[in-house]
Amino acid sequence: MSIEGEIVRAGFERKYLVPESLAESLLSAVQAILPPDPYGGRYSVASLYLDTPDLASYRREVQGKWRLRRYSTTETVFAEFKAKPEPGKVHKRRSALSSDQLPASLPGWFQKAIHKQSLSPTRLVTYTRDAFVGELGGEEVRLTLDHAVQASSHQSLHFPPFDGGQGVGFPLTEGRILEIKYEFALPAELAKLTSELGLLPESFSKYRTAIEKIPPSDGG
Repeated sequence: MSIEGEIVRAGFERKYLVPESLAESLLSAVQAILPPDPYGGRYSVASLYLDTPDLASYRREVQGKWRLRRYSTTETVFAEFKAKPEPGKVHKRRSALSSDQLPASLPGWFQKAIHKQSLSPTRLVTYTRDAFVGELGGEEVRLTLDHAVQASSHQSLHFPPFDGGQGVGFPLTEGRILEIKYEFALPAELAKLTSELGLLPESFSKYRTAIEKIPPSDGG
């Protein structure tokens, strides 16, 4: 599938489910080796996923996910397409737009996909994120730890306001979701840290879990 738009990441990704009992130990260790990201290190995130009427993205009948993403630190919204061409490898494209002009300000490549594939909003996933970015062992690394991950049905292209608690939603998982993104190889420091904490890479999709957690009668 050929997707237009700005390429912002092409690399590898590992995910881990972190028990709440290990979260503070993990955060302390990460803070000792990586600085917070440029956006302040902790903020709320809202991701609005779009899918076809028969949920082709959820069913993996198309190779990728379409979403709009907003952060509590900015009024900017990002239109994104994220795909995994092979296990562990991530390719993402995004364009920035103004939140107060949705849906008119959607970029052409995203609008084209909406019309061609009959995409519409299905689930809104919200969470609080701790984010770190820097270089380890010659690798550019981005590490995020998400908690209070919730989802709700959402059929509008407009985002509800951030309210601190992110509103009422279905909890998607206990504990936190750790994601490590890197260019070529997982840095030794992070491989050692996850091993010492007994964490193993897992396959976890916020969107797929949101579809499975929320009854069909609630929308989507």
